[in-house]
Amino acid sequence: MKSRWLHIILTILAFAMTITAIAGGAYFRAGLDVTISMPSAERIRAPHIMENTRQTEANRQAAWEAAERLEPVYTINEAEWQFVDLNLSVLHNDVLVIRDAYRQEVLHFQQALAEWEDELAVLEAEFNRIHREWEIERDAAIEAELDPPPEPGRSLPPNSPQWLEEYLELFLRLHMLFSETEQRILATIEDEDFELLWGAVVTVAETVQLTQQINVIDVIIERAVLRTLTDLLDVTLNRAAEELVVNIVLHHLRPNVIPDEERNLQRFDEHRRNYVAAWIQPRDIIVDEGEIVTEDIYFILEQFGLLRSESIQENFIPLIGVAALVMVLFLICIMYLTFYYPAMAGNKKEALLLFTVFTLSLTITWVLREFNLPVIALLIFPMLVSLLIDRKCAMVLSFAMVLICFFVVEGSLAYLLFYTTAGALICLLSRFGTERSKVFLVGLLVTAGQFALSIAVALIIERAHALSDIQGLLVTAAFAAASGMFTVIVCTGSLPFWETVFGVVTPIKLLDLTNPTNILLRRLTIEAPGTYHHSLIVANLAETAAYDIGASAHTARVGGYYHDIGKLKSPHYFAENLDGENPHDLLDPITSAQLIISHVSHGMSLATEHRLPQFVRDIIKEHHGTTLLQFFYTKAMELNPNVDPMEYRYPYVIPQTRESACVMLADSVEAAVRATMPKSNSLDDVEKTIRKVIRDKLNDGQLADSQLSIKDVTVIEQSFFRVLKGMYHERIAYPKTPKPASKEDLI
Repeated sequence: MKSRWLHIILTILAFAMTITAIAGGAYFRAGLDVTISMPSAERIRAPHIMENTRQTEANRQAAWEAAERLEPVYTINEAEWQFVDLNLSVLHNDVLVIRDAYRQEVLHFQQALAEWEDELAVLEAEFNRIHREWEIERDAAIEAELDPPPEPGRSLPPNSPQWLEEYLELFLRLHMLFSETEQRILATIEDEDFELLWGAVVTVAETVQLTQQINVIDVIIERAVLRTLTDLLDVTLNRAAEELVVNIVLHHLRPNVIPDEERNLQRFDEHRRNYVAAWIQPRDIIVDEGEIVTEDIYFILEQFGLLRSESIQENFIPLIGVAALVMVLFLICIMYLTFYYPAMAGNKKEALLLFTVFTLSLTITWVLREFNLPVIALLIFPMLVSLLIDRKCAMVLSFAMVLICFFVVEGSLAYLLFYTTAGALICLLSRFGTERSKVFLVGLLVTAGQFALSIAVALIIERAHALSDIQGLLVTAAFAAASGMFTVIVCTGSLPFWETVFGVVTPIKLLDLTNPTNILLRRLTIEAPGTYHHSLIVANLAETAAYDIGASAHTARVGGYYHDIGKLKSPHYFAENLDGENPHDLLDPITSAQLIISHVSHGMSLATEHRLPQFVRDIIKEHHGTTLLQFFYTKAMELNPNVDPMEYRYPYVIPQTRESACVMLADSVEAAVRATMPKSNSLDDVEKTIRKVIRDKLNDGQLADSQLSIKDVTVIEQSFFRVLKGMYHERIAYPKTPKPASKEDLI
């Protein structure tokens, strides 16, 4: 419960510090005091490259208006030819009807004329007959000297037939008017010539209708008709026929232009996109000293975030949003640590360590917020968390830290891209940061990575403008690279401080603990050499097993070295250190058992005295768990069958981690195999012994809390056998060397 309250208090403090840092950070900092229509008190330059969105929008609007003023492009609507062809067909049929009427009228006139001539001939013959009779009577009267009869008069001749040309009235019913000359041509022209003329009409009309853009019938279209008539016809018509063809074609042509939607849309799109984005380059003068601040200048300053916010609402409302965002980030980090790193929930030192690193990084970032140097703090945080706590945690917490500091330093997209990627790179490379032989290599990799990353981000954000200032680009990249090397140096150099203050165990600390010159290990070699040798074998077994199951091999090895340091108090009571008489032969079983059990409490005391890490103390406390001392319990049973077995069990805690379980199993297996080796040299017996010891621990419940799976147990068996097989392999007996022959034998 105390640990939980500590975590809650640290979380609240961290949240309060974060909000305070953000509220006093660059994102909410005071800006320039500038007023529209007033002169500027100083020269203001652009802090970085940025698009002038207002000017760009003006350019875009101008391009849009120019695109809207474009004259539309038209195309020919071929469907209009169908109407022209239909009208020509109707006219053709009507003209054929007129031609037939003309022929009928000519035929009727000729017949009437023939009848008139016949009737006129009959009247003439009758007159001639009557006149001859009169001449005879006249002559007779003259001879008789009588008055001659009156001369007969001619009868009125019949009316001559009249050609009324009624067919011409049919032309008035047509959908176009023809002159009298054109009417005569159409009615009287021979059929062959008529078909030639009409073929010319159709051909010329189709060609012009489908090839010429016709908006109105004007001189241009008339010339096109004449040109087409001249080019297409092989037979030359007389001028009157040509004029007739042209008249018919011009009368029937229809406007055929329609807007070309696709081309018009394409041209409109091309012209509306034909504008240039306005960019403000770094160090460009936005407004000079004494220059009147216009609305455009004010807008640019506002875009750069250089203006002072005088409204409480403008700062308070965004701060509420930032607080909500930070709260969500804290919740995500707490849930992640709870689900995937539960060890921190019960570890006060790690919680304090994380709080300290976070506070330090946040403070450095806040102090350097105006100097464009937050990169150092933002890279120190993920590397320290990765080295001191856990790499996976560092990846998540680093991302949250970058988002939080975004508001402290008033970050940008370049900030997010660079620090998010650089933090992930630092977390991954920090795996090798605790190996002294690779620290320099890690520094070089971080330096090169940040140099390349800085250039890549600049190319992404500034695009082609980044290449306009190569020197500035390289200087920024060099600074990023130098900060990467500085980060590695600071983090690796400060590890002893964190180890001392917070008791953090790093791989470097583990290497120091395995140094044979360590005072406890030196005492073991001198005062309990058998225990020291036993501890070395246990350490090898536990390290190999831990490595094979994915646990911490370094932790298991260190635990193996120190698990039996409690035997330093009375080393001669333990079998591996006996040299001669066994002191337990003189003691009762319960006393012997208490002496053996006490080595765990003595080991814990020595570990505390020599300030060994907590995990070493845990392994010392757990490496026997609640195991029964079988030898002394059996001996006690022989004396008293009613003996309480609990008096012969270790009164401690069963292993709580996989590393502690590996040490327990390695300790028991090594002792059991060593005890059986004098009796059997068979590797099969070694394997059976390993399996039996581990099965006994399982059945006794000693591995219930160790987080080991059945698969892990099988892997541990194989690991132990592989190591012990190399230690206790069978050796070939060397043959005896024969004695050299004596001189007497040679004679």
